[in-house]
Amino acid sequence: MRPLAKKIALLLVFALLAAGLYGCSSHTFVQTEPSLILGAKELSEYIGKDGVVIVDTRSADEYAAGHVQGAVNIPTDEIVINVPVKNMLTSQKKIEKVMGANGISNSTTVIAYDANKMGASRLLWTLFMYGHRDVKVVDGGFDAINAKGLASSTEIPAPPEAVFTAGEPASNWLATQEEVLAQVNTPDDNRILLDVRSMEEYYEAGKVPTSVIMDYNTNFFTGDKTFKTVDITRINYLQEGIYPEQEIILYCQTSLRAAPVFVQLYEAGYRNIRIYDGAYLEWSSNSGNPIEMPAGAAAPAAKDAS
Repeated sequence: MRPLAKKIALLLVFALLAAGLYGCSSHTFVQTEPSLILGAKELSEYIGKDGVVIVDTRSADEYAAGHVQGAVNIPTDEIVINVPVKNMLTSQKKIEKVMGANGISNSTTVIAYDANKMGASRLLWTLFMYGHRDVKVVDGGFDAINAKGLASSTEIPAPPEAVFTAGEPASNWLATQEEVLAQVNTPDDNRILLDVRSMEEYYEAGKVPTSVIMDYNTNFFTGDKTFKTVDITRINYLQEGIYPEQEIILYCQTSLRAAPVFVQLYEAGYRNIRIYDGAYLEWSSNSGNPIEMPAGAAAPAAKDAS
């Protein structure tokens, strides 16, 4: 069976499963409109369009080697800080400076792409945090874009500077170490700690007690690394006992992998989603925080978070 035929067959199977699952389910998913995820084929409609800025979140060297025509370069390093631990949300002033310098105002539609399944989603979550919701990520990233012949430019654009005003960080999208600890100490059935690292990382370094492990790769098709459909995503999470009525706190090692999971859950109709930005690096670096190890495994040595 050809890859496309396999994919269609898989979707049909999951569609049938979804019909049965939803028929007896009382769970309510919010309809995401418009979608946060843009197909690479549709990207061509936005190139050169007024009011749109396409953002390449790869490194400067990768960007220089070839990018979408007119795309500006905002590597992930420009929207994070490494204090107190790596890859934390940067300040309002820094976001205002970076966005404005790249021609992004509060009325701009931002279309972001990456090559690692994380950078574009991290930019989306960052903009959400500061009140800008008109942003999309390109499904399949640079590989999908390149396959459509849309990434052949080496010309560096010089967009006119814009004014971007960042709002106060939105607490509804962000969780703190103290809130995670409170959940560990006094578990609430309506709250889920979702660890999106791999099982290998859990076996090596443990996890936050009570958390559910679900590798972030679960959200992507293996072949082309595009996001799975909404129906498949809902089935996957419902089967793990993760429901849209619950509050979901996501974490990984440094919070980057949590970003595409945030995007996918939002797309699937989950809304009470927060990222623990300090992530497992911050958690495991604090000797006062409990760590759950697999049965028989020794606890890892405390790490310096500086």
